[in-house]
Amino acid sequence: MVFDTEAAFEEAVIEKLKAYGWDDAGGVIKRPTEQQLLENWAAILFENNKHRDCLNGAPLTQTEIQQVVEQIRVKRTPVAINELINGKEIIIKRDNADDELHVGKEVALKIFHRDEIAGGQSRYQIAQQPVFSSKSKLGHDRRGDLMLLINGMPLFHIELKKSGVPVSEAIGQIRKYAAEGVF
Repeated sequence: MVFDTEAAFEEAVIEKLKAYGWDDAGGVIKRPTEQQLLENWAAILFENNKHRDCLNGAPLTQTEIQQVVEQIRVKRTPVAINELINGKEIIIKRDNADDELHVGKEVALKIFHRDEIAGGQSRYQIAQQPVFSSKSKLGHDRRGDLMLLINGMPLFHIELKKSGVPVSEAIGQIRKYAAEGVF
């Protein structure tokens, strides 16, 4: 197929992904900010961990989400991050006073498990045109094409180019974003 515009290519990819279950019945998340992606992830983490033995029906606070993010941030390679999240749990210390059973105690959050891929509690979402704020005052905000989220966690970033544009341009764009700390 030939695509005269990147937008047409993007829509075709989204339709194909939806055919394979990447839509989660909630629709495509359009132009999300980093904060909206974090809120989406926190909501899914809560849904998958809300039972009495974990979050006890009390949503994650901002500081609890930051504990999760920090544990991922200190990992420097995709392999280290994969080891942390794949089939394991992330330990946080509860500070939500609404969880009287666990406040001040550690709980283990299930992120996702390999045996639940394509089943179980796993949720598959598409974020279209995610917006990333610049990390410096001199830089520009960035916008991606597509991100694929599993249980709210952005695991795949896809940059698309219209027909006739070399793939190396998409690769260069991803490298530039990575060097700028966008991801």
